[in-house]
Amino acid sequence: PMSLLEPPSLPPPRRRGRGRAASVAAAAVGVATAAVAACHGFSLVAEALPASFTLGFRELGWKGMRVSRGAVGTVDGTTLALSRDAALEAGVPEDSVEEIVRLAADLGALGAEPLSDPLTLLRFYNARGEEVDAAADMHRDTTAWRADYCLSDLMSAHGVGGDYKSDGSRSGESSEWSWHTKPSTPEAQFASRHGFFGRLSQPSPDNEPILVWRIGSPDYTGIVRENLVDVFLRAWVVHMEDALQASRAASLRDRRLIRARLVVDARDFSLGNMRYLWVLRKIISLGKQYYPEVTASVTVVRAPSIAAQLYRLVRPLLTPLMEQKISILGENFEDGLLKHSGLQLSALPIALGGSAPDDEVGAGEPIPVGIGKELGFA
Repeated sequence: PMSLLEPPSLPPPRRRGRGRAASVAAAAVGVATAAVAACHGFSLVAEALPASFTLGFRELGWKGMRVSRGAVGTVDGTTLALSRDAALEAGVPEDSVEEIVRLAADLGALGAEPLSDPLTLLRFYNARGEEVDAAADMHRDTTAWRADYCLSDLMSAHGVGGDYKSDGSRSGESSEWSWHTKPSTPEAQFASRHGFFGRLSQPSPDNEPILVWRIGSPDYTGIVRENLVDVFLRAWVVHMEDALQASRAASLRDRRLIRARLVVDARDFSLGNMRYLWVLRKIISLGKQYYPEVTASVTVVRAPSIAAQLYRLVRPLLTPLMEQKISILGENFEDGLLKHSGLQLSALPIALGGSAPDDEVGAGEPIPVGIGKELGFA
């Protein structure tokens, strides 16, 4: 099934007599595969953990850094930037605390940034199978990527309310996140109209950010035709950054690890979309590399009725934990949504039967022919 997510070398052959049933079945495979791609894009853990904003990092003369003095500890005679007691106070579970202390020491963590408060380190640790070395590698790769990607300029182009340093780290309080979409450049305005994802302004009753993707709405043909994949990739980075920082801030405020609830609207995901699944995968897979532990669940709604059966084709690709976190529902999804994610239908956009504004999620408007060249993208 993963071959469906790779760019095709040739157009798929036309076959006669496939009929509506075969088309629906093929689209259902795509929906199930996209759900798996979403899950692979975000490592998921089984339960929420308590949290605190007490950092417990030593101060090494960095002006303006808010840290706790006297929290330095030792393990095997090695002085650490984060003590065991401070990690526990921050909400790190008892069975992971020694590893998080070692991870902080390995990274030379000095404060909440870059992405270095204890619970964010726990996200990296969980995302890499509870392997300290792998978590450290992911953290280093992530911070290097953030510095190279010019996050400050990107977030400013797409919205307002988030302050960043040149290295991609936050310059404001990690426990506050007021950024919201307000595109100010032609590229950002274009992506806002033609994108298919967004974070709702109102979180769940448990203060979890709610993310909505409309995977059937994008003009995939237009994206490829106008050479706009990288444009949407940059918009996707903004979406992922927004989701991570909103989840992180909520965790610090509520003193527990909070992750987003992702709802994937699969209506209109057709047979014609299948050949462009590689576009969806290229965009979504970025989360696996640089955005650990963002989502708690992936609930696919308005999927073809056969999708749940065909989902078995891709289940072997999942860990048991990921398997628990995915649910594929049809048109009547209200009860299943509540059971799987804890979300009431009213929390979703109006187009999905809720009361949230539709314009908080990209509508995936058709892409005009020639727009890529006109805007300098092609």
